[in-house]
Amino acid sequence: MNIDGSVGFDTMSEAELEPILELLQGGDPDVVAQKAGIARERLFRIRDDLLAQVERERGKATGVQLKKIGRNEPCPCGSGRKYKHCCLESHHAAGAEDLRMREAEQERLIRHIEETFALIGSGRYAEVFERASRLIKKYPNEDRLHDILVTAHLYVKEFDAAIEICRHRLGVAESEKNYFIEKGRYRDADIDQPALSYYYPPLTWLQKFWIALKAKEYQSLYPVKEDTVITRLVRTLQTADDGARFPQKQSQGLELRRKVLKDTLEELKCVGPEVIPYLLPFTVKYSWAGLFVPEILSVYPVERSTRFLIDISMFGFAYASGACLHYLEKQGEVVIPYIEEAFSREKEFDPIKTGIISVLGNIRTPSAYRMLMDFLDHENPVIVNWTGDALGKFDNIEALPAMLAASERIGGERMIENAILHLKDIGN
Repeated sequence: MNIDGSVGFDTMSEAELEPILELLQGGDPDVVAQKAGIARERLFRIRDDLLAQVERERGKATGVQLKKIGRNEPCPCGSGRKYKHCCLESHHAAGAEDLRMREAEQERLIRHIEETFALIGSGRYAEVFERASRLIKKYPNEDRLHDILVTAHLYVKEFDAAIEICRHRLGVAESEKNYFIEKGRYRDADIDQPALSYYYPPLTWLQKFWIALKAKEYQSLYPVKEDTVITRLVRTLQTADDGARFPQKQSQGLELRRKVLKDTLEELKCVGPEVIPYLLPFTVKYSWAGLFVPEILSVYPVERSTRFLIDISMFGFAYASGACLHYLEKQGEVVIPYIEEAFSREKEFDPIKTGIISVLGNIRTPSAYRMLMDFLDHENPVIVNWTGDALGKFDNIEALPAMLAASERIGGERMIENAILHLKDIGN
């Protein structure tokens, strides 16, 4: 933070910059602000501060200080007339026309994206691949189109193709984020007529990469010879995705489906752990049927279900991931070895394991506390930040020295700083 209260690239951590990148890429301000835990007005102020800094840096780089031309100043065309009597109107008209054309193109692109995604629901995968691939040639960095391709590949069980797209786009997202941090703009801004593009943050592609890997793993667990009773129950559960039968959305839609499918859900809970491989493929799709899987998994023995609940919690699917964390918390102390195991493998996915760190903070046992204290030394600032938040829930001021050192090392992230303030208040 600068002395005047404005923000700058040199003082912002990557975690703080993430919501600004998402906003600049066209994200919904209310959603971005809520996810980042800051007020909408502050989000816009940070954005404006950073954009102003970009303009200042450009001015320094070119030796020209960019400023608005006053209406009564000489026209920059050199006519000798005042700007308002010369080129002002034509400049406004040209700018307005460029903006109008840009907005029209954006609307067409969004319509194409929505129409192409809708084809997945109707099973017209060949059309999805053809349309998305054609659009990507024109909009190569439109991640929503790449996302559609990944989803379609998963639906037709072409897992390796989905994995490769996720791996590639994750690399692009990380490169673009680093470029933005260094230059204060995206590479497209260096092009005279940049194509429209919506970059996903690296964390989003990391989650999708994880989902694609798990989709391949879960398919390999599916029984070669199906059990007819289980298959019948699973197909009944799958009717939750029938939009004609269940047109209701959000919580109302979920509760109606739960009521109608109550008997099926109870039967699935009584079948035994052998039902789990039949259910796992539902979890990698953002579907209504998949929302019920964590609830079913939770009734089976820990050693058969906990690893899968941890896996699914990392998908980033709002309700399903939250449900997994809820059932992990209910298991209490017994899940701690599984969380420790999760952090001992696939370390490149640690940034999407933050939910299970919050589980440790809510369990609040001595072993959970010791594990969190160890996580303060983690190399990833995101993990350290969430760890600080979880430790704050223990109300143990003995954690303060280690938390202060960790906060200083990662640059004072918001969550750990708030936890430190909380513990200081307790100490006072």
